Amino acid sequence: MRTIQELAMDVTDEMGIAGYAQNTIWSLYIYALLPLIKYHKERGTEYFDADLAAEYERCVKQRYSDGEIVRMTYYHRMRGLDKITRLHDTGKLLWEPVRKRSMYKSNEYYEHLLSEFLKSGEFHRNTRNDIAWVARSFFSWLVLNGYDNLERVNAAEIQRYVVYCSSFMASTSMYNVLLFMRKLCAYLYEQGLLTNAFTALLNMKVSRESKMYPAARQDEVAAVLTQIDRSTVMGRRDYAIVLLGAVTGLRAVDIRDLKLSNIDWMRGEIKIVQAKTGNTNVLPLTNDIGEAVKDYILHARPNSVDDNVFISLRPPFIAITDACSIGDMFKRYQKRAGISRKAYDGKGFHSLRRALGKNMTTAGIPVTSTAQVLGDMDFDSAKKYIALDSKHLAECALDFSGIEIAGGVAR
Repeated sequence: MRTIQELAMDVTDEMGIAGYAQNTIWSLYIYALLPLIKYHKERGTEYFDADLAAEYERCVKQRYSDGEIVRMTYYHRMRGLDKITRLHDTGKLLWEPVRKRSMYKSNEYYEHLLSEFLKSGEFHRNTRNDIAWVARSFFSWLVLNGYDNLERVNAAEIQRYVVYCSSFMASTSMYNVLLFMRKLCAYLYEQGLLTNAFTALLNMKVSRESKMYPAARQDEVAAVLTQIDRSTVMGRRDYAIVLLGAVTGLRAVDIRDLKLSNIDWMRGEIKIVQAKTGNTNVLPLTNDIGEAVKDYILHARPNSVDDNVFISLRPPFIAITDACSIGDMFKRYQKRAGISRKAYDGKGFHSLRRALGKNMTTAGIPVTSTAQVLGDMDFDSAKKYIALDSKHLAECALDFSGIEIAGGVAR
């Protein structure tokens, strides 16, 4: 059995191997690991104890709740506890980013139900997140309204929750709430936890808004690319990412997931499985993309155990974990280029994909070909790019020559 001091030293050693700076390692030891070591020693043991660790966690949370320690101190101590516990339980450290926690708080009973519900179906990872969001929202609402379990939950409570959601959610969100509530209630009914699946109650029709967001203009894309400093590690990476989005129309999530093995340099192809659809798509590795990606891989990409092309800028050097960070990066360069942005304006990273679809349509390329390039197996999905082609749409508009209006009647 190893002492908690030895475990702490192993944590610092692993951080050194992962590439962390010495001052970062020292700060973590002083502010995150040492308090936990002292807590054990003050209670008469030099060895890690799971019960003491749980007691320490409750103590830290209580002190933070009472205002005795500030948020940063709380964060450091919880981080130290997590690393020591991981190393003790698994024998290794998994360098994973801290995930954002849900804003919806429920209780252990509902968290267990959610966990079992998510295990019950083969949900796509995007759908899985949406389902979890709706379930957590519902369970949180139940707790806030005094329902610590499902014993008293019936049609009236389901209806009140739906009305509550409709008071502030858009129609598209309400469509998802009803859809995923039907799945959740059906599962809870099958498990004998609800008296009814409430299918009829949750089957009301909701009209989903279909917004047509703009495509990125060519001059704006050029302005963004001009703002990227390609002499830096970050610049080489970001330039390759933006160029990939602009030339291939790849979604941010597919660029995030792009592997070194997905690039066939000999054939000049990029072959991926799309995260959204699960379909395979093969794209040409054009000269400009090839040069940008090659420049990043050879001169800027840090050594990493991950096979992903694009790696984080700071240690531990792992794959980019959140596609939203690509959108945030794009927005920063837009700001530098003087491109104004506002919430939900449709000018985000996905506007590069719309721009490619629009440009192909404007060039007279058939919608079927556009759909294949973008990986939209449903051709109807690609037809939306026709609406962005204002030039050809204007040509389709007819005047009233020969069918003049007289007396309010066309003749």
